[in-house]
Amino acid sequence: MTANSSTHPPRKLVKTLKSSKDIGNLIKWYMLKAKIAELLPWKKSAWITSSTSVELLWGFDIFPLHPENNACIAGARKISQDLIEHAESLGYSRDICSYMKTNVGAFDKKISIQMGGIAKPDFVVTSGTICDTHVKWFQNQARRMDVPIYVFDVPHIVNNTSRSTKNRYKGYVIDQIYDFFDFVEDTVGKKLNEKKLIKTWQNSHRLTDLWQKIYNYRKKVPSPIGFADTLGDIFPLVILPGIKKGIKYFENILKEVEEDVALGKGILPKEEEKYRLMFEGIPMWYRIKFFHQLMNYGAVVTYEPYTFSFGPYRPYVDNLEDGLNVMAEHLMYQPYIYNLSDRIAYFKDVIKQYHIDGVLLHENMSCRPSCTGLYDLKQKIQQDLGIPVLLFTCDMNDPRAYAAEQMQTRIEGFMEVLAQNKKYSKIQKALD
Repeated sequence: MTANSSTHPPRKLVKTLKSSKDIGNLIKWYMLKAKIAELLPWKKSAWITSSTSVELLWGFDIFPLHPENNACIAGARKISQDLIEHAESLGYSRDICSYMKTNVGAFDKKISIQMGGIAKPDFVVTSGTICDTHVKWFQNQARRMDVPIYVFDVPHIVNNTSRSTKNRYKGYVIDQIYDFFDFVEDTVGKKLNEKKLIKTWQNSHRLTDLWQKIYNYRKKVPSPIGFADTLGDIFPLVILPGIKKGIKYFENILKEVEEDVALGKGILPKEEEKYRLMFEGIPMWYRIKFFHQLMNYGAVVTYEPYTFSFGPYRPYVDNLEDGLNVMAEHLMYQPYIYNLSDRIAYFKDVIKQYHIDGVLLHENMSCRPSCTGLYDLKQKIQQDLGIPVLLFTCDMNDPRAYAAEQMQTRIEGFMEVLAQNKKYSKIQKALD
């Protein structure tokens, strides 16, 4: 069967949120601020990785630059392969993180920020919170750019970790945050603005609270918001968690979602929403139309641990001590880095709450943390819940790993399994 097979379903008209279109203006505002920070010598900037608390930088009035976010842009702009191959020409292996290689290529080639480029920072800050590659990636780039680096050493919570051990871990992380304060002052001459940091945390609390409410509406049938929206909507959570512009954006999203739910509207009409899917892993940024192709079959992605993980609930804080405790706990334990037993329990709960009919697991060649344990996860979901799971191997930013015809064939087969499983489930309910 080929990608041009006549068995392809007709293209469906998919509803996206009007409010989501405003993300373009928010990104343009951020890019303008990034350019200003690059041009004005008294403005300071820093590279930071995902899940390394960006609120810390806003508390110092240091502009955050995010290499992973820029790599996603390069992937979506379909230029990541050229950047990756440039990095590989320098000796970097094919199996190293494609975000990292995209960043190397983007920086060396000095492409524009609109295409995924990034400026030289005053320093870089990273951690091993969700990815050990983050540490070596930033160490390497800091050396190449000749800028200082700060690395948070974050312990991970594994099965049966005692409360006393967790508290010791938390104290260890908090000590490093205070050390980071000194590092920033020594490196760029800026002192922490405690009031600004607390206000940033409070804005971050509001932002994640809105994200939780938006996500909760995805339990509705039909789903009022899909992956086509949430892919871009995570931007304020990634880089602008303490900025009011992000809060306003989410307030508009939530308002529109509430209105659509009241009218019974979904991204597909209720009668066309055949299958509700969960997608685990980082999306293929160069192949976003993959998710639109799913919807042509009436299959709607209604939950993604990836996008949810950027906005887990953060309690309201009004002092530095409580804020540091919350930050340390978040660094050590969040949905993206759950141990296997907690991850299985998390998935089972989501599948039930969001009425999931099938699960897609992206075994990402570039990301060990997100794909470790996927075979065990697949087995437990299928055995314990009896729903189909498709595990496929691909890459988040390297299009060379995507075989369109093979993927089309596997998706078609998966849709057939979903149809048979739903039919069997209906028969079982009738017999019960």
